[in-house]
Amino acid sequence: MDHVVWDESMSVGVGILDTDHKRLLEMFNGLLKTGVATKSKDDLIPLIEGLRDYTNVHFRREEAFMERHGFPDLEAHKAAHRYFVDEVEKLGGELDGDHTMMLRIDLILLLKEWLIEHIQTTDKQYQPYLLSEETEQAE
Repeated sequence: MDHVVWDESMSVGVGILDTDHKRLLEMFNGLLKTGVATKSKDDLIPLIEGLRDYTNVHFRREEAFMERHGFPDLEAHKAAHRYFVDEVEKLGGELDGDHTMMLRIDLILLLKEWLIEHIQTTDKQYQPYLLSEETEQAE
């Protein structure tokens, strides 16, 4: 699987949220860099912990922006965030098992299928509601 390169088509138009999304993509690319067949799970522990911690910060920030700007699908968006957090927690719980390669593949698929798609499609839905945020910050 190729690394994901940020481009402007992924932008939601709010600098801090774009920065968060870039950081999450860096984490995904870091996972790809370690290689699927790496036998040790020691490199997965900080990645899963970092992903869990950073998504919690990002999701809270993103949800606050959506709430402040009256995004009508906020509850559905929050549910999508909870699903991702639950999946990361579930994968973190599997670190004690003997199937590190499968865990790594599951994590790659979660990040590819959910995170990247979420940024490119679901997050784009709130963009019109948040476009004024950049203008407000500049004033």
